[in-house]
Amino acid sequence: MAISLITRKVGAAVAVAVAVAVAGPVQGASARTADQVMQDGLNTAVAAGYPGATALLRKDGVSRYLTAGVGDRTARTPMDPKAQVRIGSNTKPFIGAVVLMLADQGRLSLDDTVDRWLPGVVAGNGNDGKKVKIRQLLNHTSGVPDYLNEVYADAFDNPNKPFPAAQLVQVAMRQAPLFPPGTNVSYSNTNFILLGMIIQSVTGNGPATEVTTRLVDRLGLTGTSYPTSDPKLYGNHVRGYAVPAYYWGERPYVDVTTLNVQFSGAAGAMVSNLDDLAALHRALLDGTLLSPAMVEQVKTLVPYPGQSNLSFGLAHEVMNGPGACGKIWSKGGAIYGYYTAVLTREDGTQVAVATNQFNMVAANPAGVTRLTNAAIEAVCAL
Repeated sequence: MAISLITRKVGAAVAVAVAVAVAGPVQGASARTADQVMQDGLNTAVAAGYPGATALLRKDGVSRYLTAGVGDRTARTPMDPKAQVRIGSNTKPFIGAVVLMLADQGRLSLDDTVDRWLPGVVAGNGNDGKKVKIRQLLNHTSGVPDYLNEVYADAFDNPNKPFPAAQLVQVAMRQAPLFPPGTNVSYSNTNFILLGMIIQSVTGNGPATEVTTRLVDRLGLTGTSYPTSDPKLYGNHVRGYAVPAYYWGERPYVDVTTLNVQFSGAAGAMVSNLDDLAALHRALLDGTLLSPAMVEQVKTLVPYPGQSNLSFGLAHEVMNGPGACGKIWSKGGAIYGYYTAVLTREDGTQVAVATNQFNMVAANPAGVTRLTNAAIEAVCAL
């Protein structure tokens, strides 16, 4: 679920991003259009075993859609670029946007401690919510340990099993802090589970309600929803697949379209489509949702240790594109059966991609690596 373009399960994407960004201008890039680059990436992802892949390219308000492969392996229906997918950690920018809007309204401060809103929740084994700030949850400098590895197998086996947010935090609290707050960076899904709980503490509403009223309704995101318990997908959606880490003979595809959403919650439960994802990310950066001062907060970056070209913002990761491309504001999201990524440049050009396979077990899936590489090149070629 919880995935970043530059961390965790898609560690290979780190290598791709760094290789592209530090190598200077992509050789031969000027001879290929963004559409050609992206279509090649989609085709390569499908050739690597993904049932289907799709992309949105947007510049000056004009959108183009590209596809490869199928959205349903049984029916053999083509991949639909406007269909819904599970977005995993692309839920995080929605949660981050709500928190930032609450800060804009003066209902909380980014420098409030977690304990200010959730007294006693982050405690035990050296964890201390009195020392962790909301800002540090947003940019993953909190040091709060991750709960995910302890629960996702159970969640996969039990699609309807409840995983209350407080319980997920308790699972994380069995571990010691990763580092003292503010001294390092490490991607932790627990950060956004806590942010969802803070939203509820501040507003009296669950994060799904606040996301729906403040973002989905306001921005007209008709393909976006925040399921809180129902494990099924409805309407126009592509089916999601996983492949075991180890197998013999023919490549097995496990249909995981029906999936527990309660274990991911504010860290990764949402459903959306490429258009809506691009719209949310643009609105976070162009002042549609936030005051100019808060947009500057969003764009305040924390360097990612060991990767000089990569940084964390508030609800984004940021890399420098090749050549004169400039900063790319990015977010990747994966959950069983699906992978999404959104890349946005300072000039407003965007690329969003999705596949309908991810297994969260085998590291560095080749299809995601190639697709991410193509998306970086394509957004810079627009």
